[in-house]
Amino acid sequence: MSSAAAALSAADTLLYARGASLAPRAAPGAGLLRAAEPLATRARPLRVLDEGASLPGTPYVVVRLLGQGGMGEVYEVEHRELGRRFAVKVLHRSHAGRRDLAARLCDEARAIARLRHRSLPEVFDLGATAEGRAYFAMELLEGRDLRVELARLGVVAIPTALGLVQQALSALSLAHAEGIVHRDLKLENLFLCDDGTLKVLDFGVAKLLHAGASLTAPDAVVGTPRTMSPEQCAALPIDPRADIYAMGLVLYELVAGRGPFDELRGKRDALRFAHCEREPPPPSRLAPQPIPPALERLILRAIAKAPEHRFQTAADMEAAVRRLLGARGGAAPAAPARELTPTASDAAAISAGEGGVSAGAGGEASTAAPRRPPPAWPGGGRRAARLVRRSRPRSRATPRACPLHLRPGAARVPARWVVVFALSLALAALGLALSPRWAARAELAPPSPPAAEPLRSPVR
Repeated sequence: MSSAAAALSAADTLLYARGASLAPRAAPGAGLLRAAEPLATRARPLRVLDEGASLPGTPYVVVRLLGQGGMGEVYEVEHRELGRRFAVKVLHRSHAGRRDLAARLCDEARAIARLRHRSLPEVFDLGATAEGRAYFAMELLEGRDLRVELARLGVVAIPTALGLVQQALSALSLAHAEGIVHRDLKLENLFLCDDGTLKVLDFGVAKLLHAGASLTAPDAVVGTPRTMSPEQCAALPIDPRADIYAMGLVLYELVAGRGPFDELRGKRDALRFAHCEREPPPPSRLAPQPIPPALERLILRAIAKAPEHRFQTAADMEAAVRRLLGARGGAAPAAPARELTPTASDAAAISAGEGGVSAGAGGEASTAAPRRPPPAWPGGGRRAARLVRRSRPRSRATPRACPLHLRPGAARVPARWVVVFALSLALAALGLALSPRWAARAELAPPSPPAAEPLRSPVR
């Protein structure tokens, strides 16, 4: 990859928040593939603006640095006239003369600005500083990213994880409809606001499908190795199904507490090979909480190696998640971030409705039969199926309450037994009442005469 392509593929992550740890971490050697190159991998730190300094040629005053990436810096700023605070993303001073990087940052701002969605940040300003550094201002968010949240909890309860993923898929559905592929979806780029709203951040390496010319080299590998789709790893043409793969990995990690190939973290080539060739272990094998089979099928379908075997659109996957959640014609309500807990007891609510989601070849979700065989493991075999059955906790679905008069034969069978029981009690009481009278009669009755001997004839 050329140095220009490497710089273009390094975008900022977690740079729209206040109070979160915004310095991304990466293993040595993974800088060219990460969407956020850590500052520690650079030869020397870049000079940044001090608190209280003005962003030259703009009405913004720096409050503090939120973070740095390979392409620029993000500051919490205050508008001098309005007194309102924003997050401003600006190119590094060293890139002030780079028209290609300025064009990419402007494309990112325009892409977000035209996508008006609750789960996407709002862009308010776009321009250039007096030094010629492109910048754009957006809303300042309060909360933390899902990587921080998962590290705090260890694992996210299944209904909560599904609700978060559903919000992200709703935003991606809009982005894909506008011809925008994110290309770097991961926990660090999914920001959980304090009110429970999820925001999809950092479109810095997004691909514009309808653009006349691409700013990325044709053979450039863009993204983060842990969450890149097989087609991204192989530098093949991509479409929205690459984001479906990444969202499947996000859901996998939320409910299992880890990714399918975390043992290869830091090994760039091994990770790329695993995404292209290795079958991922089912999340039920690694998760510390029970994973319903319907959820496991959904995840494994989303991270299928071949794009044609995945959900074909974000809307398809969102509908499958909604069906699994049991929602009725709407998105799952957002839970405040403080209510997220590592418990997974709510998983029984999903496993009880085992007629969850199964997908056919056409990419549409359908309701399946209540009883299904266990999911196939790599290597298959009866022994693997037995292990799945043994490892899966048994849950008894609570029967629905039904009025007695609505149950078939309910009014007839109980009444008959009640009559029999009542008659038995009446006979028993009658017997107890008459038994003394019967005993008295037996004592007063004269003794019965002895039986007369038969007459014998004298004539022999």
